[in-house]
Amino acid sequence: MCNPNMKSGFVKILGLVFIFVLIGGGILVLSLDSFEKEAPKITIRDKAVWNLKDSFPIEISDNVAIKSYSVALIENGQRIPLDVQQINAQDTMCVAKNANLSPLTQNIITPTPTKSFCIGIQKPTGVKDNAKFITLEVSVTDTSKWNLFKGNTTTQQFNIAIDSKKPQLAVVSNSYKITQGGSALVIFRAIDENLENLTITNGNLEFKAQPFYKEGFYIALIAWSKMHDNFTPKIIAEDSAGNVSIAPIGYFQQKKRYKDSTIPLTDSFIDGKISTLVEEIGEKSLDEFESKVEIFRYINEGVRQQSFDRVFKAASEFDTESLVENFHIKPFAPLRGGAVMASFGDYRRFTYQSEIVSESHHMGLDLASIKQAPVILNNPGIVTLNEFVGIDGNSIVVYHGLGLSTLYAHLTTSDVNVGDVLESDMKIANTGNTGLALGDHLHFSVLVQGYEVWNAEWMDAKWIKLNITDVINEAKAIINQI
Repeated sequence: MCNPNMKSGFVKILGLVFIFVLIGGGILVLSLDSFEKEAPKITIRDKAVWNLKDSFPIEISDNVAIKSYSVALIENGQRIPLDVQQINAQDTMCVAKNANLSPLTQNIITPTPTKSFCIGIQKPTGVKDNAKFITLEVSVTDTSKWNLFKGNTTTQQFNIAIDSKKPQLAVVSNSYKITQGGSALVIFRAIDENLENLTITNGNLEFKAQPFYKEGFYIALIAWSKMHDNFTPKIIAEDSAGNVSIAPIGYFQQKKRYKDSTIPLTDSFIDGKISTLVEEIGEKSLDEFESKVEIFRYINEGVRQQSFDRVFKAASEFDTESLVENFHIKPFAPLRGGAVMASFGDYRRFTYQSEIVSESHHMGLDLASIKQAPVILNNPGIVTLNEFVGIDGNSIVVYHGLGLSTLYAHLTTSDVNVGDVLESDMKIANTGNTGLALGDHLHFSVLVQGYEVWNAEWMDAKWIKLNITDVINEAKAIINQI
């Protein structure tokens, strides 16, 4: 006969096991992503300003997936549903005006659950352009089965300032002329309470402006690359609402022809100078190349580009926030009594066994005098680079202000360090034949925001006066009258 106490104990144990299994199963289920409790996130741009023309972008995201979302205008306590477009863009905080938009929809249920995307809001019907602000309510629900299978929902209201006025933009003064390969100055006024971006473009390259003299005025040196025939300079001002103003810069444009030459390559040159430089750089072994031509191309094209990139970085990163009250520059003359061995802009095609195998553009001035000649700094500045740089060999870059830098290459020795603040007319190095140099000389380049420009202009006192000093003085006189 069974003992009733044993039977009762067995039932209790079985009941406890069932409870533990039930609790454990519940904990396991609730720990799954399908029961996660993290609410979706809603993000708008830092400055909530809208021009009512472009779509206003809103980013919605969730740690698992978004199921649905909606947007409404809150007006006089009423909730008015708005049409929404999904924005297909590359970056996270998308820019609606540059993106592809899906059809307008309300109360969207996402057909394929997605973790993050942007939506664009169109101008609500009835909202006038002169409105000061509007209030939007955004609601997003994720795919979680939490909250009795309803999911997690985030609802937020945003006060959006309305700004449909373009920035005021006008050129105050600029250099009269710019030569292909050369530089020019521009000073302009840009005013907008929500001003966000100022860009100067020449149709190929972009340049940064700095605050000048008084509030609302800006100054910049720009360049016309020797590599580009077309030149369409203009200033673009954009505010945080997306309003854009454009002002052309009226330079007289002068084309310039640069020297064109063909240089035959010899085995002794490739086996000597070029191969030695490959070994000195140390990134590749000579055994990796299939031919002597490939060795030369590696130096003349690959290493040349690396050298350009390194110098560009050192010369293009500068303070654009501090106010420029004046800018004084003297003509550069880095090597006393130096003879010109090669000029800026020389185009060189290289042949091997009568075939053209590579090309390059010489973007500086080669000067030579005696071996180990002293290199003189003619204008004060800050050292931003002092190292071995590929084809340039031992190199120094000095920043002189207003985006203007100078490069001194192929040096033997250096008397300065990165970060040094230098006075004018001091010795900074000695010439040499490091890098891709065929004899002791100085390679001297002038750079505007990292781009190499025609040196001759910056070595000419008359050009500096007409194109830099006089333009600054004229701009100040005009600004003082405004």
